[in-house]
Amino acid sequence: MTTTKKPAAAKAAAKTTPAAKAAGPKKAAKPAARNPAAKKPAGPIQVEAIDARPEFDLFTYCELAGETRLEHDLLEELEPRFDDWSAKYLRAYRITDPAAPKGGGHIVLWLEEPVESEIEGIWQDSPSAGMSFHNLAIHMVMSAAQALVPELADKGCAPLPKPTAGVLKAFEKLGLVWNTEGTVNRQFAVFTRSPYSDGCSVCILRPKCPNARDDD
Repeated sequence: MTTTKKPAAAKAAAKTTPAAKAAGPKKAAKPAARNPAAKKPAGPIQVEAIDARPEFDLFTYCELAGETRLEHDLLEELEPRFDDWSAKYLRAYRITDPAAPKGGGHIVLWLEEPVESEIEGIWQDSPSAGMSFHNLAIHMVMSAAQALVPELADKGCAPLPKPTAGVLKAFEKLGLVWNTEGTVNRQFAVFTRSPYSDGCSVCILRPKCPNARDDD
């Protein structure tokens, strides 16, 4: 019988099977590429006291109160009371929640409880005078809000957004309690986005508001 010997190189090649190749050293895995769209963790809620010093405007007040003229004695009381309440009892804060839409900026303004008590006392003596000072308090918080968010003056109202969990925690720190109907535990208060954004479409009062618009 005749046999044919394979050359040494051929033998070496024959011994190197695909399985042997697979058993060779593995290349180090490449680190996973970063996803640029990955959401970064939101920063902390920021609460900052801001200066809100509205000015009494007779024309705006009369428009709000539905009056064309005021008695002289009442007029002499309105502006001094406005200035006194503003200096002593008006509170204003900017709340920024990075997890909220549009940058998460909001403002909240309110008059402290002594104003409510004072108006209630006036009301007991004279309902008409009580209504006049009630309107004065509304004029104050709205004027302050419009000074901070000028677009509110053009819209004629301040859209009320649903507060985020972070904003609710900020309310607690400020001594405010949010109610499910969309109010806080202060009778004269404004809560809205700052800077202005989305208008009626974000207002939780929209379903019941006769002035809701679709072009905000």
